[in-house]
Amino acid sequence: MPIPVRNFLFALGATVVWFFIMRPFTPPNIIAFELAGTVDAAQAIISNWSAEQISNVRTGIYLDFVFIFAYCSAFMYASRAAAAFSGIDFFTTIAHQSAWVIWIAGTCDAIENICLLNALNEITERNVAIAYYSATVKFSILLVTLVFVLICVTAGFFRKITSQIAKK
Repeated sequence: MPIPVRNFLFALGATVVWFFIMRPFTPPNIIAFELAGTVDAAQAIISNWSAEQISNVRTGIYLDFVFIFAYCSAFMYASRAAAAFSGIDFFTTIAHQSAWVIWIAGTCDAIENICLLNALNEITERNVAIAYYSATVKFSILLVTLVFVLICVTAGFFRKITSQIAKK
């Protein structure tokens, strides 16, 4: 098994395990809280949570700091493995030269987490705005990376199919 694939599978396993560890502490509207963007929207979300739920959210956010390393590694290695699978040198070069970008998403997630923890104590325009913009950048990077992985995998399948057709 190629090293990028092995690294991806390990990071994916860690991501899935940590996701299930975090799940009991994560409310269904956590993404809405991350993207609230205004004091009123954040207040409306928090006002629907009990004291126990707020405590769980706080715990979930602390657990998310570890989750960042798992999912960023999974995305980085998925990008590298998919690019290698594509067999296209250009994709491989892009995957290796832009792998650091996924860590910007992780940094944005960490900044967002700090702001959300602060917002659980005191909702300010600064906390919700920084959380909103950090989450937006994070999700954008993750989406672009996912699209890149899908393009690479699709190219790899086309390459394999066309090479088998050419052999016939």
